[in-house]
Amino acid sequence: MIPYVEIPVYQIGPIPLDPWGTLVCIGFVVGLEVARARGIKLGLNVPDVVDGIVAIVLSGFVVGHLVHVLAYHPDQLQTESNFDISGFTFSLPHGVKALISIWAGFSSMGGFLGAVLGAVVFYRFIRKRSFLAHADAIMFAFPFAWIFGRLGCFSVHDHIGKPTTFFLAVNFPGGPRFDLGLLEALWSMVIATVFLLAARTTRRPGFFLALWCVIYAPARFCFDFLRNTDLKNADVRWYGLTPAQYGCIIMAVAGAALIVHLRRPDAATREADTAPTPTGGET
Repeated sequence: MIPYVEIPVYQIGPIPLDPWGTLVCIGFVVGLEVARARGIKLGLNVPDVVDGIVAIVLSGFVVGHLVHVLAYHPDQLQTESNFDISGFTFSLPHGVKALISIWAGFSSMGGFLGAVLGAVVFYRFIRKRSFLAHADAIMFAFPFAWIFGRLGCFSVHDHIGKPTTFFLAVNFPGGPRFDLGLLEALWSMVIATVFLLAARTTRRPGFFLALWCVIYAPARFCFDFLRNTDLKNADVRWYGLTPAQYGCIIMAVAGAALIVHLRRPDAATREADTAPTPTGGET
């Protein structure tokens, strides 16, 4: 059994250094470097990969927060908030503060949706490039980053599961329970290993996008049945399933559809025809 540990927040001047934020930042840097290396290996323009990651991450956080409020905490839409700026107090309509407080809660499935939207907007409209080639290079790096993100969740124990005697249980105050952050971090390590092994062979653009969907979604769907239902922080259920589980169904179907698309003989040609090749630039 794993002991329950609370890691304190350290203050460096005005900057709080908390374990979740630190590990998420480490994950971002690791993912960025893995994606950059993957892009170089595939002959992609490095700025296209790096700038795309920034757009995708920003979009993921924004949409992830919106889903956190709309799907998990719709009650927050009923609250009216007052702001005080330099002695001037004004009120916002119901729910506006909850929606714009991007730092106050995040849904991972909402983050995935935001990442997809960010990638489409960036590579189809802002900087027209081969969507599958660039998105796939970034997705190849994602499990390596996600390990640290979920370890961050584990470090603050914000995904408490059901009581259990399983050997990977965390000995929470009140008794041992699953810690979903730990379970998902471990599963992400498995996915990262599978990705490394699969990368030994040349793969069609979109392969790792599809592989992530069909490996991650079923496991996450099952993990959510291990979330607690007896504590005050229990996730909301819609007809017996969490919002994330509905997202897993959509993700699995999308991954299967992408596999079917990639098996078409003309898939690579159609993708190449939609994206102009950049001239010059850093590689």
